[in-house]
Amino acid sequence: MAANHYVIVGGGLAGSLIALAVGQTRRVRVTLVEQDGALAGNHTWSFHDDDLDGEGHRLVSDLVSHRWPRYRVRFPGYTRAIESGYATISSARFASVMYEQLAACGVDVRLIAPVSEIGAAHVRLDDGSVLLGDMVIDARGPERLQPGARAGYQKFVGLEVQLAAGARAPWDAPLLMDATVPQEGGFRFIYVLPFSQQRVLIEDTIYAEDPALDAAAGERAILDYAARAGVKVEHVVRRETGVLPLPIEDRGTPDDDRDGPLVVGYRGGFFHPATGYSLALSVRVARAIAEARTGVEARASVAALARALEPQQRFGRLLNRLAFEGLPAAARRNAFERFYRLPAPTIARFYASRSTVTDRARVLLGRPPAGISWRGLIGARANRPQRELS
Repeated sequence: MAANHYVIVGGGLAGSLIALAVGQTRRVRVTLVEQDGALAGNHTWSFHDDDLDGEGHRLVSDLVSHRWPRYRVRFPGYTRAIESGYATISSARFASVMYEQLAACGVDVRLIAPVSEIGAAHVRLDDGSVLLGDMVIDARGPERLQPGARAGYQKFVGLEVQLAAGARAPWDAPLLMDATVPQEGGFRFIYVLPFSQQRVLIEDTIYAEDPALDAAAGERAILDYAARAGVKVEHVVRRETGVLPLPIEDRGTPDDDRDGPLVVGYRGGFFHPATGYSLALSVRVARAIAEARTGVEARASVAALARALEPQQRFGRLLNRLAFEGLPAAARRNAFERFYRLPAPTIARFYASRSTVTDRARVLLGRPPAGISWRGLIGARANRPQRELS
């Protein structure tokens, strides 16, 4: 077996950040394996400034495509600007910078390399070749989640659009949630990132029980929204879609299976269960692995991080249960509006997975959101099989 060698499977956000953080230490030889022909896929990752500490910002600073000093939310009768920095990373920027930085660190990147078998210390590729290492890290995406897991779903369709010559976008800051749109198919909102006055990403997002995604309907909703905002779209630059499972059931802290790979990323539970944001936790996992001196220490560090995050994860799952089982789809908007009326520091800590006990009380206590069905929530729990998530 090769000494001091980590093999990482999955060249998306989590796997690439781990490869970069470990590679920068120069202590470990790293091989990054990706089944597709490019890193990063077709995604947009965003985060709030408060999601990362100084070292976290340093790790991703060159990857950032755009930054804004504030963001906004809109509900019927209520609009708020929150003075908190927000940043986004495009997959194109991510891949371009990541290739350069990984090469500088000596990381071996293998593209178009589908994997047929993953063990604790080996990876077998579809072509029959085997990579050996001190540790194997499974950083594949949400499509690898365990089948049968109970969850609600965050579904989205995004169009990055170029506006017609002379047109100017009416947005000067990210609009994280415009919930003034018709509430069809679940809790629905529009998400807007203004990259420039003529280049904008608009996403149609739905929180729903059903994972089926109607991409054509989403695109129509986006173009209708742009037209109502007085924006004339010249052409669509890029499309993206996603269906993210948002867990409802408590799963507890994942066991560290030393007979298998170290599982990280979305499949390992390192994402915000209520929002689907994953960059901040991917950075924390990458740093935990990079700061460890050996593979054994890295496993222990990631397991310790999972235990430390469990109160935050449990709280997020509770909120999902309340939203998906305690509220009819048409009433979910009330809960989100109530959340965005909370103090800005409480909101910031929630996004960063650092909510305090007081923060959690503020979210849960007080007047319940209009439309909540305690009978429905209790009934859903009573009728639930005892071990649907194992």
